[in-house]
Amino acid sequence: MYTLTQRSLRFFSVVLFMALLALAGCQTAPQKGLSPAQIAVLKQQGFELTDEGWAFGLSGKVLFGSDLEVLNKESHDIVERIAKALLGVDIQRVRVDGHTDASGKEAYNEQLSVRRANSVATVLEQTGMKKENIEIRGLGSREPVAPNDTVAGRTENRRVSIVVIAD
Repeated sequence: MYTLTQRSLRFFSVVLFMALLALAGCQTAPQKGLSPAQIAVLKQQGFELTDEGWAFGLSGKVLFGSDLEVLNKESHDIVERIAKALLGVDIQRVRVDGHTDASGKEAYNEQLSVRRANSVATVLEQTGMKKENIEIRGLGSREPVAPNDTVAGRTENRRVSIVVIAD
């Protein structure tokens, strides 16, 4: 048989447990993915939604000359503008995918694509993104956006894509 104190303590424990359970159910889960404001900025900057996230560069806006890894002034300015816009809406993490055309040996193209991605990552860092928040991938000539049998196609394939992953 329970004493009055034991019953009171047991009742209080049950009430406290129920209250904590109710409060835990009321907590808002942290937001996953991108906010509407972030998506609006991505669209404004020319990003397109893909299977991997929001990608910039699919239409060949950050291009490189044949066998070159250095950004020209126009591409440098584009990357800088994008970095400022992303940081302005608290997008801190990106992936940078370097690409090449199919000219030359694939092993060389792999290395060149990494150097191209690093070139873009450097501008992102100089604009304020943290190095540890920038993932670099060199994809060589594996993911062309145009046929490699024309000069125009090869030009389109010498590019870097900036990808924002929506967690």
